[in-house]
Amino acid sequence: MTKWDDLLLEIGTEELPPGELLALGTALAQGLRAALADNRLLADGAAAQSFAAPRRIAARITGVASRQGAETIVRRGPALAAAFAKDGSPTGAALGFARSLGVEVEALERITTDRGEFLGYRERRPGRGLAEVLADTLEGVLQRLPARRRMRWGAGEREFVRPVHWIVALHGARALRVPALGLISTRRSRGHRFHAPHTVAIPAAGAYEAVLEADGRVVPDFAERRDRIRGQVERLAASIAARPIVEPELLDLVTALVEWPHAVLGSFDEDFLDVPREALIAAMQGHQKYFPLEQDGRLLPRFIAIANIAPADDGAIRKGNERVLAARFADARFFWDTDRKKPLTAYAQALSQVSFEQRLGSLADKAARLERLACVMAEWLVLDGRQAARAGALCKADLLTGMVGEFPELQGVMGGHYARCDGEDEAVAAAIAGHYRPRFAGDALPDGALGLALALADKLDTLVGIFGIGLAPTGDKDPFALRRAAIGVLRLLEALGERHGRDLEIAPLVDAARAQYPEGLLAPDTTREIRQFLTERLRNILENDLPQDIVAAALANGLDRAYDTIRRARALHAFARGPAAPALVGAHKRIRNILRQNREPLDGGEPWASTEEADRRLAREIGRCEAAAGERIRAGDYERALESLGELRPAVDAFFEDVLVMSDDAATRKGRLRLLSRLAVLLEAVGDLSCLKITGDPR
Repeated sequence: MTKWDDLLLEIGTEELPPGELLALGTALAQGLRAALADNRLLADGAAAQSFAAPRRIAARITGVASRQGAETIVRRGPALAAAFAKDGSPTGAALGFARSLGVEVEALERITTDRGEFLGYRERRPGRGLAEVLADTLEGVLQRLPARRRMRWGAGEREFVRPVHWIVALHGARALRVPALGLISTRRSRGHRFHAPHTVAIPAAGAYEAVLEADGRVVPDFAERRDRIRGQVERLAASIAARPIVEPELLDLVTALVEWPHAVLGSFDEDFLDVPREALIAAMQGHQKYFPLEQDGRLLPRFIAIANIAPADDGAIRKGNERVLAARFADARFFWDTDRKKPLTAYAQALSQVSFEQRLGSLADKAARLERLACVMAEWLVLDGRQAARAGALCKADLLTGMVGEFPELQGVMGGHYARCDGEDEAVAAAIAGHYRPRFAGDALPDGALGLALALADKLDTLVGIFGIGLAPTGDKDPFALRRAAIGVLRLLEALGERHGRDLEIAPLVDAARAQYPEGLLAPDTTREIRQFLTERLRNILENDLPQDIVAAALANGLDRAYDTIRRARALHAFARGPAAPALVGAHKRIRNILRQNREPLDGGEPWASTEEADRRLAREIGRCEAAAGERIRAGDYERALESLGELRPAVDAFFEDVLVMSDDAATRKGRLRLLSRLAVLLEAVGDLSCLKITGDPR
């Protein structure tokens, strides 16, 4: 009798890579569920839950059958007419078919299909048990997990992310014996390496996490463990009236490092606060995986560490972490003091010894290009050209400092600090500090127009240079992170338009960046390729928030100015939900079809004065709308421009209802086609309305 219950599978290993842990647990649950579904062992609506801790990944699937149902397989053979001779004896085709199945001809039967009658055989196969199915499929599921590297252990040839030491497989309360990776599954898991270094018997699949926590001091659920860590950190910080700096990536990493989290509050010497806060935070977060604490925006000489054990007295753990952090901070202070013994200009001069890309020159060459390009952009943006040139010349200098060598993530940031120490203008220092931003999705943008301009120059220089020498991204390979640079360019252009009212054209920007390279070095179609590349990136960005047809309409005429295109897309989205949209979109498509089929030239000829009211009314409305919408488009007020177009609807409807465009009279026909041509230009002024898919669109 088939029994339906939860299935639990746990793979126990040595410590798994923390950066891959969550993905491994999720993939195990998804892969196991898919394998069960493929083998007809899964109930409708069955759910999969994943677990992931440093020494284990596990999955629990609800609604799993203990055995497959019996299955009838129909095998079709030759057509009935070809299976038997006139005297009713089986032909060679029938005999061969029966022989291939290992049965006599008498066991075959007639099968009727929509393609005719055939000789066939119905084979009833009994279902296999769950353990048998898992024995056949489990290793395949494990081998498909998304591991960057696999390893072997012992004398065996089997591979996994880390050596596997135990496997648990339970169906409800019944233990399954499933062979995999050289082991046989049981109900025995293992507890915490220090708190519970013994086996833990799991009585039933549904009791997995409760028993493992109570008897094994392990919290196997990744999300639950993360929530506990966040809660402990926040409560401990609140106890000293502080706010913890909790980056999501660090929280996930710490969660992947501990099975039994325990927060410990530590401190460090206040003298270290003389070192820039970014360096201290980088040491705490990046090197030690600690959570820094602040109060009213000021970094406190305190931190929170997450231990994997919970002793009765935290003293030893606290002192150990404080001692290690003090050494890290001493290094940071050494770099801070040593780096400032030379001005940034000295480091900038040494950039000639560091290659940017073999064909594109050294970092000194790149800095020189940025110095010139920043000056060009400063002129366009009405900024101080001297400050722009200075920021461009010095922005890469901190790459050769000791601090950035130790903390690469501080490049730019430390350059800003060192520039201030050298007495550079604050605008120059701020631009240097922020010129790598945005470095990732959601990252903050640089402050100030000069910072935006320098960041834009840096990313454009990289895009132009790498594209120009033929190293554009292909497939999933993007070693120079050009997709990220392109998204950064678009965000910076949007910010310049939105914050500072400077909506720069893309083609002149790219041409200006190209002009900084030696003549003949870059491919002649570089500007076109980059413009197309930016167009596709903007399409992807906009489609995250807007329907595809809206984005297609906004980009139909290509990408000239990023901020302008973004505003057009938003206006088109608002227009598409308005009452006039269905009729105008339908009319626009009709107009385009008429004009596409026309073969007569519309230029020249005598002025046309129609006697029909529908003609005269549409002409008046087009003239009025050309003035009103044109003024609003020039002002960038695309929503109100589209509202003006909406006012055309009554005149357009009357025109198509009352007159025949393709009149037999040549002058009338030409006059009406000219009217429609003017109307088409108006309807495409903000975007190509024919791309829109509107409910109620009278196509």
